Amino acid sequence: MKKFSLPKAPRRPTGTVFRNGAMASVLTAAVLAVVILLNLLVNSLPTRYTKLDLSQTGIYTIGETTEQVLADVGETVNLYYLAQTGSENTNITALLDRYTDASSYVHWQQIDPALQPTFASQHGADGATEGSILVECGGRTKLVNAADMYEYDYSDYYTTGAVNTLFDGEQQITSAIYAVTREEVPVVYQLTGHGEQSLPATLQNAIAEQNLQLEELSLASTETIPEDAAVLIIAGPTTDYTEADVTLLRDWLDQGGSLLLLTDCDYDTPNLNGLMADYGLSRLPGMVVEGDSNYHYRGYNYYLLPEVNSHEATAAVQNLYVMLPMAEALKTEVVEGVTTQALLTTSASAYNKAAGYDMETTEQEEGDETGPFDLAVAATRTLEDDAESRVIWAGSTYLLDENADTMVGGGNSQFLLGCTTWLAGEDSTILIAAKSFESDMLVTTAFQADLWGGVATVGLPVFCLVMGAAITIKRRRQ
Repeated sequence: MKKFSLPKAPRRPTGTVFRNGAMASVLTAAVLAVVILLNLLVNSLPTRYTKLDLSQTGIYTIGETTEQVLADVGETVNLYYLAQTGSENTNITALLDRYTDASSYVHWQQIDPALQPTFASQHGADGATEGSILVECGGRTKLVNAADMYEYDYSDYYTTGAVNTLFDGEQQITSAIYAVTREEVPVVYQLTGHGEQSLPATLQNAIAEQNLQLEELSLASTETIPEDAAVLIIAGPTTDYTEADVTLLRDWLDQGGSLLLLTDCDYDTPNLNGLMADYGLSRLPGMVVEGDSNYHYRGYNYYLLPEVNSHEATAAVQNLYVMLPMAEALKTEVVEGVTTQALLTTSASAYNKAAGYDMETTEQEEGDETGPFDLAVAATRTLEDDAESRVIWAGSTYLLDENADTMVGGGNSQFLLGCTTWLAGEDSTILIAAKSFESDMLVTTAFQADLWGGVATVGLPVFCLVMGAAITIKRRRQ
């Protein structure tokens, strides 16, 4: 009969097993502790390090302009986001986080209108809609309406049926912060009464967002320039200013005033020309045509895309194009006490058609004066007590054309705002382009368009044929 044997009793655990088990437990606990500490550390970091902005146009990232404005903030700025709990816009909350990360003086807080219905009115923002942002500093407030934080581009609607949505939150918030942290608002006067052009809505809005107050002024109805005037703008007069007008302007400039002048080559203004001669500036009769395809719009060699020279007035357009259709050239002469600097310059291949609008051909002919030409010039005259008088003269009123501005992605508005800001003695230009949810606008010169068009239609097919032939020959030889 087979005997059954009982199983052997298990061996008693040795000290080594206990030690290994204890070590594993300690290591597990240590790893968990490290993970928890790392998680706490990461959560304590600013969101710009923990939440990456992977959008093509940087919707959730603040730019250098905003950083510069925030760097000048020296008192507490409160941003109150008026939104019901659970209905927050993630685009806005992510952007507000970036503001608080960038400055210890900036704080944001969500206010639920359902729980605090009178909050906005108590802070002087009657009629504030849900989704708006109330910016407050030292008792000064400015409301950023929810609707103003979005723009809609219909330029492609009739061809593609698409509407491009642009997020303008950074521009609106930064402008509001700039407004509530300053003491005085400079006034910019646009002169009227001589056939001047009206400033386009885009530029008017940009000037307002720069927190400059824009007003109109007729010299025929005043004996003096208002004391609060920071800048005067003369935008393309079709009739000349009277000698009395010029005397009034000259006296004001002699006291430290600033002037922005835009002219059209089709209208001569001898009295205004005499005023600008005080700064060593004059105009060359005719219209400039560009001979280098890198410096004009495709198909239109009189739609100039000049070189943007480095200057405080052009700091915001160093990476943008500025378009000057049908422009005239400006000349500079040495005048004691006056410093001039070209802002926009053509290539050396440009030439001047003295007939202007009456030219019979845009091709270069014998006798056409050759470039390079200055199209916009800034001049500074030193006065007594180290005061300064500033003027900028641009030789094209089509800088104001909204179509031209659109063709260069807002570069013209940026340029004119930069000029106005510099003339007003402001430190920064806070016009920030709205960011598309889709893609950036691509602006190309005639040369670039022809180059890439040739690569696509000729270069790539030839390359494919050559590679195919090489592979075929190699295989046959094997």
